[in-house]
Formats: sequence, structure tokens, C-alpha cells
Amino acid sequence: MLKRTLAAVTLALLIAPPAQAADTVRYVAMGSSFAAGPGIPPQQPGTPAACGRSTKNYASLVAARRGLALTDVTCSGATTANILTAGQAGQPPQIEAVTPDTRIVTITIGGNDVGYVGSLFTYGCQNTGGANCGQVDQGAVRTALTTVHEKIGAVIAAVHRRAPRARVLVVDYLTIVPRTRPACDGVPLTPAQLDFEREVADKLAAATRRAARTERATLIPAAAASAAHDGCAAVPWMERYSAAPGRVPYHPNEAGMAAVADLVTARLR
Repeated sequence: MLKRTLAAVTLALLIAPPAQAADTVRYVAMGSSFAAGPGIPPQQPGTPAACGRSTKNYASLVAARRGLALTDVTCSGATTANILTAGQAGQPPQIEAVTPDTRIVTITIGGNDVGYVGSLFTYGCQNTGGANCGQVDQGAVRTALTTVHEKIGAVIAAVHRRAPRARVLVVDYLTIVPRTRPACDGVPLTPAQLDFEREVADKLAAATRRAARTERATLIPAAAASAAHDGCAAVPWMERYSAAPGRVPYHPNEAGMAAVADLVTARLR
């Protein structure tokens, strides 16, 4: 009798489907280049080159560590409009990737809405003898910063509507310019420009924090965590303005993406 019982149990175990198979957690990553990872090899195959999605961006690292089913729609140059209403690089708005069965969403957005990295590129060009550098309209940047929290908040609200059971994590921007030290060759800014860019970084982080709090999302404070790893630091998490061929200036490197993945993974636990 005992032998027959053991045999039945063994057979049941053999034919039973794995418990995990039907329970894979669906994860959608949205955002701009600081989420996509342009210039970090290797890039994801089969995705638009203009988006610059890396297989080592923070979403890919988190998904691999946690066994999540990742849909990565991040794209370089994205604004909040590219998430909500406007297609980009031949793709639909990023929000369309979020469905009712989505359980985790990460978002890094808002920098392009206020011209953050664009202003840094312009100053770098001007200060290193570049041509056709353009100008930075500081007034326009400051004006955009007054409403960007509403735009980020609208993205979070849209996710909640489409996936009411999803956990939403909003990742702010890794630190680019030194917080307390002078600028350096890797971040070629005048003292006045450095003060302005610190102001932009601080207000963008505050706007992200405000949007996360208002719209019931989890803030991942990458800006604070990377404060000692700016583009002038001994161990930067950021490419410098004079980046190596194939790399994208003023964007996260592998160490930066891994650090953000650590922050996100810790919160998911």
C-alpha cells in the first residue's frame, strides 16, 4: 500500500506543471535615455537604434535578477508626451505597453521636458571651442521646471489607470555635475553655468519627488545616491563630456546603471 502511494505521489510530481510558469511577473520600463542606456554595449537587438536601449540598462538588470518578464519601451530623447501621446522612432506612445496584467513599472522622465542634458551639451560645446553650439534660454528652462511635476504626475496617473495593480517606481536622474566641488575638464562649465545646472538638477529631482508623492508612486532617489559619483568624481557613474568613441556624453555608464538597479531591486524586496 505504501509503495503504491509513493508511486502515485511521484507520478503527480512528474506531470505537474512548474508553479512558477504561470506566475511570471510582467514588468514595463518607460522613460528617456537615462533609462534606455545609449552607448552602453551591447544594445538590445531588434529595437530602434535611435532609442539606444542597452541590455545593461537598469531595467534589464533588475528583470534578470528578479526573473521578471520585461517589456522595455525606453527611448533616448523621450519626453512625457512620448510616453502619453506621441510616438517616437516609429513606435507608439510608451504607455501603450502598460496593460492590466502589468505588475511593475519603472519610469525615468522629465529631463527632456526641461532641456536638462541639452543645456549641458550646449555649454560643453561653447566652452570647448565647438561650432554652431546654440544658446541656452535659462528663463525657458526655469519656466518648464515649474510645471514638470504635473507632467511626470500625469504619466504616473496614466499607469495607475491602465494597470491598477501595478507597483510604480519613479527613478530620478543620476547626478551629472559636481554638487560641491568646482567643475573639471570632464564637465566643462563656468562657475555661473555650474550654479545654473545645479539649480536645474535640484528642481528636477524635487519635481520628481513631488509627482511620486502626489500620485502614489515609489521614488528611487538615484540623484542622491549618485551625489559622490558625478562626471568629475574619481569613480564616476556618468560619462564625461569628452566621452570615448561610441559612448554618449553626460549619460550613465555601466556602474551607474548597476547602481540604479541595486536601488530598484532593494525596493522590490
